[in-house]
Amino acid sequence: MAADWLTRAGVLARRYPAAISVSLALVSSLGAWVYSGVRSALVDLAAANLRSLVASEALAVETWIGEKRLNIQRWARDPRVTEAAEQLLAAGRQGDASLREACGGAPGGRLVQAIDALRLEDTAAAIHLLDRSGRLLATRDAATCALQVAPVLRQAFAQAWHGEAQFAATRYEKERIGLGTDGDRPKIWISAPVRNGAGEVIAVLDIGKPVEERFAPLFGAAGGGTTGESYAFDSRGVLLSESRFREALVERGELRPGDSAILHQPLRDPEAIGEPQLTRLVAQALAALQVEPGRLQGEVLEPYPTYHGASVVGAWRWLEPHGFGIAVEVSEGEAFAPLRRIEMAFLALGAVVGTVAFGFVVALLRMKRMAEEVEAVQRVGNYELLEQVGQGGMARVYRAQHRLLKRPTAVKIIELAMTSDEMLARFDREVRLASQLMHPNTVEVFDYGRTPEGQPFYAMEFLDGLTLQQIVEQHGPLPPARAAHALRGIAGSLSEAHGRGLVHRDIKPANVMLCRRGGEDDVVKVLDFGLVKDTRSPHTRDLTRALRVLGTPAYMAPERIEQPDSADPRSDVYALGAVGFFLLTGKAPFEGDSDLALAYRVVHAAAPRASTLAGAVPAALDDLIARCLEKAMDSRPASAAEVAAELDHLLVAAPWTNLDARAWWEARAAGGAPAGSGQLP
Repeated sequence: MAADWLTRAGVLARRYPAAISVSLALVSSLGAWVYSGVRSALVDLAAANLRSLVASEALAVETWIGEKRLNIQRWARDPRVTEAAEQLLAAGRQGDASLREACGGAPGGRLVQAIDALRLEDTAAAIHLLDRSGRLLATRDAATCALQVAPVLRQAFAQAWHGEAQFAATRYEKERIGLGTDGDRPKIWISAPVRNGAGEVIAVLDIGKPVEERFAPLFGAAGGGTTGESYAFDSRGVLLSESRFREALVERGELRPGDSAILHQPLRDPEAIGEPQLTRLVAQALAALQVEPGRLQGEVLEPYPTYHGASVVGAWRWLEPHGFGIAVEVSEGEAFAPLRRIEMAFLALGAVVGTVAFGFVVALLRMKRMAEEVEAVQRVGNYELLEQVGQGGMARVYRAQHRLLKRPTAVKIIELAMTSDEMLARFDREVRLASQLMHPNTVEVFDYGRTPEGQPFYAMEFLDGLTLQQIVEQHGPLPPARAAHALRGIAGSLSEAHGRGLVHRDIKPANVMLCRRGGEDDVVKVLDFGLVKDTRSPHTRDLTRALRVLGTPAYMAPERIEQPDSADPRSDVYALGAVGFFLLTGKAPFEGDSDLALAYRVVHAAAPRASTLAGAVPAALDDLIARCLEKAMDSRPASAAEVAAELDHLLVAAPWTNLDARAWWEARAAGGAPAGSGQLP
């Protein structure tokens, strides 16, 4: 059969040489064009994967740092710590001799014991308590008592002296305070202000934790594939986490057997000639910090030698507030494995083109199908995914656009591997119930379906704005008129939902956005109906394997905590009042060191009035929020519609206008954040 095929091909070549030549040239040109498009798409896909990896790693590290900062702030407020600090400060005022005695004696010992007790089994490797002059008031190593920290090193504690907890990347204790101990190991450092009864910062508590016990494992777990590595580095271009390729470094003679790479391994190009040079990725990341404005992330897609000698591609991101960067690198072969296969296919295809045009056409069709598959990876239903803008425990959210209409859209996709049947049912219910709501202050759902992999997704309007949580955290409490405007929008959304028999059950600042939309500024949008309950259906139930509290305790009504399966519109009214309290004061009505303590206060303690924590809160707004926060449901406003009507009366006297909102957003875009001019009488 092969001989017969070759004979026929020879006959065709003799009869139609010009036609075959033109056909082969045309097919070759078309094949080159397809190859270029596929190659570009695969390179873009590899870049997107790298950016996604480094973003996920950055999120994990930021979350871990945030947890540690909260811990040390709690320890610094502990009465045992503040009492010991005041005693040590008093001793310090009497001179260094008195301070050394107190530091090495009972007061210093009580402070160290208090920190160890607060940390439970997680004993701190280093503990420092410093006064404003930089003296060590307390320390785990008594030999350093009353040590005067050099002025250049005190800059590391400036943020703590200004009242904020501060994280510092890997350093030796000698680099931290100027004096190290024998066997000093690299540590990460977290400092927080210690305040007296008047709220004044009187000292700084500084805790050091061994890198390899907590910080380094954050990166060791993220190495992708057989060659991928995630690591942290500082502005000196030195490794701050453990190397996945320590054995290779030992073989190259850069590390001794048993040594750690942390703070020992410079991230240099091993192939550089002459003066030592940093790897291309690290050099790019450090150079990006020098430009104005500084660039905080990037990727290197041209293969380069990394510090352990492999040829890699990678992406980086600076965690600027913490002074270090994160890099994710993958070997060239693993990152571009699909591209290498494409190149081999085209080499084989070139040989086929030399003998028969039909083989080239078949290969071309195959390449076209592959291009369609690559395109399908970046499309869900009728929506093109442009970039990931958020990720939670069970879902990812993308900025997208309709393939034909080009309408901006947000697409939420469930991660099947992270969910159960219960979660999928809740997701399905959220879509069905949310799609029934038409109020302009409720996020609009456009579409619902499943990806080719079977992942449920839905498309909703894309919102350009900030959550109330973000606005208050970044810019402080809202002026009363703006707070009333936001509450009016939430109440309007809830009025429609309650009218349809739906109770939201998760109203909180993080689930409400202020957006710029359709020429209007500060458009209120209520999000996330994942915990909504339909009170009209006698068969509705909470989709939980065991009865438990659903929602956020700080914004939950007492009856929701005592009876987790309860669903009454007045519970949403309570949450609305709690959000109003937060908008005016910057704090939730109740706080606690744990969810249990917080829940106890919500159920048993009387809610404070917003006017006790905020300045000029109008009496009518203060009373309305207080009534919403009543423990007894019957003492609250009967409905969200009633709350909306009262807010309408308040806003008539001093409205929050679109001009006020636009001025705020424009000032924010220019680098400021005015408090706003809207004030209620």
